[in-house]
Amino acid sequence: MPTQFNMSKKQRNSTIIKVAVTATLIIILLFSGSYTCSKKDNLKSIGLCYNYPLSTYKENNKIKIYDIKDTILIFYYSDYVVYRLSATRQFETGEKLKGTEPYFIYNKKNDFGFLFNSLNDSSQGIKYPLDSLLANRGLKGKDFDIPVDSLWSLTEVVKIKKNSLLEKYTSLKQGDETTIDSIYYYYSKDMNKIEYSFSKKLDSIRAMKLYKIRLLYNQRISVSNEVLLPKRELSFEIITENVYDPRKIIEFIKKFENGLMNKR
Repeated sequence: MPTQFNMSKKQRNSTIIKVAVTATLIIILLFSGSYTCSKKDNLKSIGLCYNYPLSTYKENNKIKIYDIKDTILIFYYSDYVVYRLSATRQFETGEKLKGTEPYFIYNKKNDFGFLFNSLNDSSQGIKYPLDSLLANRGLKGKDFDIPVDSLWSLTEVVKIKKNSLLEKYTSLKQGDETTIDSIYYYYSKDMNKIEYSFSKKLDSIRAMKLYKIRLLYNQRISVSNEVLLPKRELSFEIITENVYDPRKIIEFIKKFENGLMNKR
């Protein structure tokens, strides 16, 4: 994942704000969970979307935030799970290079899997311990929890739709530019069948799926950088995804299953 870009058109400020480091650490603690298909051989998929502020740049004498946005796809077929990981980004622009997404596949019965450069990678793949690969790629870690009462206050509960609600938490203490000011938790009963979880504890307590988290930073003076930072946001969301070309994914899994892509 990139840490710096040359934003030539926007006269980017070279200072990477502290929250970028915080964002990276939070992402590393996020994506853990599981998904069970309702039919054994029915290909399913979900998306894990994230957004986080990476760096600052100047535009019309104002500080702007450059955000990184991406979606990681997870496919489930029979006893196999396939992750389509983040693509390589062009250094100068930050744009993703299409077709550079690596794929990680494993059998649910095993504690290891194989990493491939693409769906068409004809090599045997690189073997990795499951927990190690997912942790290093920011796909496994601790669950979210109820914010601590001594630091946070539940200020509002909003019913969004019939089966959805939003909880808003506000920080009781003001800190520096790295301090989160508000936490928004979004829940939905309509997503209860998705077993992937940001927090099995909160899913159980609310009897609803925690499917979206927003971590909000207020506008604030950065003492270390001596600039006025605008509002910033980190967000993470589980979405349902249609599989537009299931044939390629299934072929990839079948090759792996039949030992054509790796010999044991």
